[in-house]
Amino acid sequence: MKLKDSLPLKIALMGVLALLMLIPLAMVQGQIRDRQMAAESSRDEVSASWGRAQTLTGPVLKFSYEMELIDKDQKKTTKEATGTVYPRKLSYEIDTQTQTLHRSIYDIMVYGADVVVTGDFVIPAYLAKEKLTEQTVSMGLSDLRGIEGSVDIALGEKSYSFHSGSGSKVSPYSEAETKASLSEPIDMDVALMDGKTVLPFRLTYRVKGSSSLMVRPYGETTEVKMRSNCPDPSFTGDFLPSEREVTADGFTARWSVTEINRGNPDDTSFGVNMLQGVTQYQQTTRSAKYGILVILLVFIAGLAVELVGKKKIDLVQYLVIGLSLVLFYALVLSFSEFMRFPVAYALAALMTIAALFGYFRGILRDKTAYLLTALVTLAYVLSYILLQMETYALIAGTLVLFFLLVGIMYLTRNLNQRAE
Repeated sequence: MKLKDSLPLKIALMGVLALLMLIPLAMVQGQIRDRQMAAESSRDEVSASWGRAQTLTGPVLKFSYEMELIDKDQKKTTKEATGTVYPRKLSYEIDTQTQTLHRSIYDIMVYGADVVVTGDFVIPAYLAKEKLTEQTVSMGLSDLRGIEGSVDIALGEKSYSFHSGSGSKVSPYSEAETKASLSEPIDMDVALMDGKTVLPFRLTYRVKGSSSLMVRPYGETTEVKMRSNCPDPSFTGDFLPSEREVTADGFTARWSVTEINRGNPDDTSFGVNMLQGVTQYQQTTRSAKYGILVILLVFIAGLAVELVGKKKIDLVQYLVIGLSLVLFYALVLSFSEFMRFPVAYALAALMTIAALFGYFRGILRDKTAYLLTALVTLAYVLSYILLQMETYALIAGTLVLFFLLVGIMYLTRNLNQRAE
């Protein structure tokens, strides 16, 4: 037997060839990452102009007053002190409408939300006995550029509007967001009612943002009711909604949080992530991870055709087949930027299968070309099924590899006899 006709040598060379296919596969995966970064850059540019992820806080009342102190020598001194009053009841009604903006070939989901905040404050009795030097009401957003129109609040019988220049920047609490607040001076007589003053409020504004919409539970009891046309929400944060309903037309959700279980309200938030679900880049990346598996399946199928049909496929031809299988993922990437991923995957698969079918016909020149084409089709179908099995992808992929190993064992069981 000639060395070039040695089956063990050919299997070894095919294995090396399959490993070499990892190089162009890595190049395709690198291109996927580059395109994903470009899409994220476009999203950041749009978000910077429209409004970033928003976290709603407040409102809260802040008081400054002169506190009288008496030292050990009975001398009276005054000291500037401050106090903050958080809402007793805090209720959010949030109506959110999403829309898709376009930057180059990329789609970016953003939203606009009409926010109505109601509740009441309980003014501590001690404030009625102090000389108030400053009274303000404050509310917070992650990105003040997202405010659209006026921000109005009614406190008891009086109404106020937050004005330009009343915002104050606070230290960043994440790399992507900046916590900011609006403060407006108020003029309020602290009149006691049975030792306490109950002050109702109503805050209304419209805010624009992207990615997510979160709320901080500043009230002793905080209730949030949110509705949106976003069909694929991801509820996130420290609390999940106690009630939710998700349909193809959108979702409604309700949260109820008390001070008993919230902890520090500045460290607590909950809401919804309204980013588009799994992107085409994530799906293409996952499909490319199965690339070496598909290549091995097709190579083993080619070897089986050689052994059973007494046909010969040259290593150079295996190289061409392997490169065409790698090019499939580049086709999926390019098509998925202009159409839905399932359609892009199907179109790329049909083009690759058609090209390989013609190539197999030219190489084999008999009906085994149909068999090999059917096996390629099966490999792509199997790969797509694994993509849809997010939870069971690992076990399914492991079973496929196991049966692949069994097939290799079967094909190579008689190598010793052939060598003799």
